Amino acid sequence: MSEVIDQLYNIGFNKYEAQTYSILLQRNTLSASELTKISGISRGRIYDILNQLMQKGFCTFVAGTVKKYHAVHPEVALQNLIEIQKKDAALMEQKMIQTGINLEKHYHTSEDTSSPLDYISVLTSKPSMIKKFHELGNNAKNIVRTFNKGPYAVTLELESIKKDSAPILESLNKGAISKALYEIEKDDQNKFIESLQYYSDIGEEIRVCDHLPMKMLISDNNTVMISLRNSGTSKFKLTSMIVEHSDLTDALIELFDIYWEKAVTLDEFIKNTKIKKNQEES
Repeated sequence: MSEVIDQLYNIGFNKYEAQTYSILLQRNTLSASELTKISGISRGRIYDILNQLMQKGFCTFVAGTVKKYHAVHPEVALQNLIEIQKKDAALMEQKMIQTGINLEKHYHTSEDTSSPLDYISVLTSKPSMIKKFHELGNNAKNIVRTFNKGPYAVTLELESIKKDSAPILESLNKGAISKALYEIEKDDQNKFIESLQYYSDIGEEIRVCDHLPMKMLISDNNTVMISLRNSGTSKFKLTSMIVEHSDLTDALIELFDIYWEKAVTLDEFIKNTKIKKNQEES
């Protein structure tokens, strides 16, 4: 009996409903007074419980001199409950849709309700930064400018580079320009050059410099993503700030252009690297 009652609790029955239905399951038909004697539920309360069970489709009655009640077959009763819940869910969905429409009329209806920082968002997790970086690059319609420096989100292995470059390639194929500045990677220059050569081959304009102040992406002339190292931490962790404001992007485009003019082309960098290597070997 207790197992049956526990299962009825699981589908939303209260204590008295579960107790009454479990009794009816084991008997043929019972009157309200008989149910009162067996269950201990008061006569005044038992009628309310029976009406609730009938509304849920778990109980029905047999008319006669004395009205008697019997349980609806569990399979049929549960199907009845499923249909009732579907109707309730559909009704609730309609109410929520209508409520959403009504609430939307009052959402940000006044400029006074907006925050002065609405154009700034902050990301702290690596996956969210990578996703946003790719999203901004892919959504650019005209030009993407980037400061790139280690540590990189992916290794310098060519297969990883190719996989990571899909959003850039898609943006280039749509006609956007990509100008990328790279800080020299000193640990593995061969792989560094190989990765830059790949980006150049797919259409990026590449330049290389000794030092960049930060990681940065400017999408068109309206959105910038800046990634800065968290100070005071032992591990290299970044926080990224996304700002949608033309005043800041205009200033950072000027900064980008200053570094771009000072940097060398990829061909010049490769040539200088070979010369330096030959000098070291001689």
